[in-house]
Amino acid sequence: MKALILDGAVALRDMADSALTALVPQLEALGYSVTRHDLSTLEIPDCKGDFGCWTVTPGLCVQPGPHRDLARDLVRSDLAVWLTPVTFGGYSSALKKQLDHFIPLISPLMTTVDGETHHAPRYPRFPRLLVIGLTERPEPGEARVFERLVQRNVLNTYAPHFASPLLTRGELPQLRALTRRWLEDLEASQPPRAAAEPLELGARSDLPVSVPRRALLMVGSPRGGTSVSAAIAAHLGTLLENRGLTVATERIHDHLWEDAGLRRLAASLEEADLAALVTPLYVDSLPAPVTQALEILARERVAAASRPRFLAIVNCGFPEAVHTDTALSICRAFAPQASLDWVGGLGIGGGGMLAGKPLAMLGGRARFVTRALELSADALAEGKILPDEAQRLVRNLPIPRWLYRFMADRGFRRDARKHGTAGRLGERHHVQ
Repeated sequence: MKALILDGAVALRDMADSALTALVPQLEALGYSVTRHDLSTLEIPDCKGDFGCWTVTPGLCVQPGPHRDLARDLVRSDLAVWLTPVTFGGYSSALKKQLDHFIPLISPLMTTVDGETHHAPRYPRFPRLLVIGLTERPEPGEARVFERLVQRNVLNTYAPHFASPLLTRGELPQLRALTRRWLEDLEASQPPRAAAEPLELGARSDLPVSVPRRALLMVGSPRGGTSVSAAIAAHLGTLLENRGLTVATERIHDHLWEDAGLRRLAASLEEADLAALVTPLYVDSLPAPVTQALEILARERVAAASRPRFLAIVNCGFPEAVHTDTALSICRAFAPQASLDWVGGLGIGGGGMLAGKPLAMLGGRARFVTRALELSADALAEGKILPDEAQRLVRNLPIPRWLYRFMADRGFRRDARKHGTAGRLGERHHVQ
């Protein structure tokens, strides 16, 4: 049997080494041959978000690099172990960069699981999944988000068994017993259900009114001005300008490319009264570069003099907006760690319908999104939190879900025909 360890622990390195020292011998005693990869040492490119791995080179990332080999090794393993510090309830950017490249392992075509939309599996089996979160001390809210994120990953990868233990520094003396329990929990686990208790996404109820003058919109998509996130940010920016705010829009990817410390973006955030992150959903949470940016900004703003209001808008390609809840919860947990006041989030399903075009051109297709943004802009310009009506309204889909799934599948097949890969959408490159 094969066990693949993807080690994304740049921070909390001593805890990660202790966990591996306790876990690996137990895996070997169970008959696993264990391979570990330190993801921080590998030149893994950022996911482009262009779905080329589904329609241009079906089943393979279009970019060369070690992430292709890791995807192959994952499918051929019996157990996958992901090791990561808990980052605002999610994964570290080092781990997330590789996980973003795992979508070629599933099909672009859609299916339903427990009445909820997911992608169909590409391979007949996925390894068991043990995701170990490292944290200095227990944070109940972040622990719930971490557990839910792993469950969402399991739903989308069809892993047959999974466990998502959290290891705190105070538990290090009991590691040998803990690792045994983790493996027992893994063996006894059952696939999660899609329906689950809602995550907490709301703003502080006692947040005072504070009328903003300057807004900073941060776009998390790597696809530039033609992305859905850029279109949403542009529409919101216009609404805020019409209400008297000065608005600046920045692309996170540009800043990371120019300045690994994000000093200019951090300075822009320091000058803003209101900040919004507008981003797509990647593998059930934020894209790796967005996670990296939040990690840096939280460190930069530990002793910040200002405290801007902060909201997040997350869009996904599934028709149900519930898929965005984990990412919104991560943003909510990030806010206080970066000296920001969380005013709420908007989760948008059916992002494929927006097509990266100006929302004002889309008519009925965007009616719920544009109305929710109008309500949000009204409240934000008056220094209030996002209204409940906007958060509910934006989760509506203007067409039936079955029709959205049909149109999405047709779109992927059409794109595959353009690239001459129509008969290869289900291709399996990594079958042994």
